[in-house]
Amino acid sequence: MFVSSKAFVLKKTQFDEKGVVLKLFTEKYGTQSFVMRNAFSAANRRLLPLFSPLSLVEIQFDDRKLNQMMYIKEVICYFHYRNIPYDIAKSSLLFFYCELLYRLLYESAADQKLYDFVERELMALDDAEQVRPDSHLRFMMQLSRILGFAPIDNYNEKECYFSIQHSSFINYRIDEEDTLPAETSLILHRLMNGDLEKPAPKSTRNQLLNSLIRFFMLHNEQIRKMESVKVLAEISEGLSGL
Repeated sequence: MFVSSKAFVLKKTQFDEKGVVLKLFTEKYGTQSFVMRNAFSAANRRLLPLFSPLSLVEIQFDDRKLNQMMYIKEVICYFHYRNIPYDIAKSSLLFFYCELLYRLLYESAADQKLYDFVERELMALDDAEQVRPDSHLRFMMQLSRILGFAPIDNYNEKECYFSIQHSSFINYRIDEEDTLPAETSLILHRLMNGDLEKPAPKSTRNQLLNSLIRFFMLHNEQIRKMESVKVLAEISEGLSGL
């Protein structure tokens, strides 16, 4: 039986001279894998750009082999990125989001709230006139809430140091690797509550990014292999937008 579902693309991998394996997070069926044989033939080559990182597509496939390797019968792109491919700040963020989601959702059940969040964020990123320097941090905080492992916001005058291991604010600083300094912890608290009107300085943002990556690692060890964090930091050094 052929079914259809919206999806965003997590990864495209060439597995031999002719074929491509696709990992997609589908709206209705969660993470699924597909294969395209003869992907580089004249008939199929035109479809490959549709499977770029985090492309928003609608696919039709036979659901009798769910959670196995399946074939896509038809595919269309239901939202075309107009700005991301031509904007280095936006494309670097997209690369980061894609790797983060790929590692978090490698095997994941359907989640409508998650799908709607990612779709909305990607469309907003493409449409934004200017990218906020802390967009990636806000994305990570919202994503952790949806996935159910957000930090506990118990910040107060005494418990003012965020501990990665405790996933909350504590009243003493354990060490630099685990616990953020008071100034950065305050920024994180404001970020968690959505009341950080002015983005933090670049050094603080980088410190928060590295700390949130370690925090995400507590819930998914695959995060430690991420390559786009370094790329994002290098790109941001030369851009006022990041």
